[in-house]
Amino acid sequence: MRTPFNILIVAFILSVISCNKEDDQQNNNPANEDTLLQNINNRFTFTPNQNFEALYLCARRNSNLAWYFNFHTNGTFDVLFTTDTNQDFSFQGTYTYTNNQLNLQMNGGPNMPFPNGLNETSTVIMPQFGVVAAFATSEMIAICVGHGLNTQQPPRINADYACQDIIQAATREENVIELVHRTVPTSFAVLGSTFRQKDIWVDGAANPIIRRGYGIYRQVGNEFYASFRIASDFADFAQGQLPFDVGIVNPPFDDFNVLSGRIESSGQQLIIDQLPAGENACIIR
Repeated sequence: MRTPFNILIVAFILSVISCNKEDDQQNNNPANEDTLLQNINNRFTFTPNQNFEALYLCARRNSNLAWYFNFHTNGTFDVLFTTDTNQDFSFQGTYTYTNNQLNLQMNGGPNMPFPNGLNETSTVIMPQFGVVAAFATSEMIAICVGHGLNTQQPPRINADYACQDIIQAATREENVIELVHRTVPTSFAVLGSTFRQKDIWVDGAANPIIRRGYGIYRQVGNEFYASFRIASDFADFAQGQLPFDVGIVNPPFDDFNVLSGRIESSGQQLIIDQLPAGENACIIR
């Protein structure tokens, strides 16, 4: 039986693709992105076997829920989920990270999310951006959607940056980037998280082509880096090591899924290198 991995993809990427058959999801800059990603990983080196602060959106075998595992540096983690009746629940477990493996444990019981208890060990770990970007156990796949490594924070939670429109012959492109969102059960602020929405308005069309994606970002000084392609990278990285079939996993955007830039004016302005010169300034609103 194939576990529906689309639960992870829908919740993590939130990619809304137009039904226009000419709308191609292929990323047009894979080589440039791979080079940028390698430079970012060199900038933020990864040290294994240390406790960490990070949030993961997880797909579990035989479950239609979107599970969140929130790891803390004191060796505990919280399991959060929202039921079909829109009730939020949170339970605590413990973990260790030794010998390049994560071990997750939680007590069982009739009122616990895992009645028989939880005792799972990672089978594969993918580092990126200096953090455990994704991992899998025998029962789940986990994708990082936030972390506590940034020493600086945006001026406010849900810092929403509107970028200048990109005007071409028959289209107008709108981009919005958000830092530190609350799109999780119990609506707490997810440090190190980012969200991007790209709308393409085509002349004569009643509605735009919309793409959305969640990711993580790093900031050091005024340097800014973000990735929206961790899920697709992990599907490639962990081939043959995942607990269930994930099918073809595409990144959410057809232009740029790895970003670099600068945060300026005390966090009021976000400059994105990948946007055309003159349109790369995004202003907080």
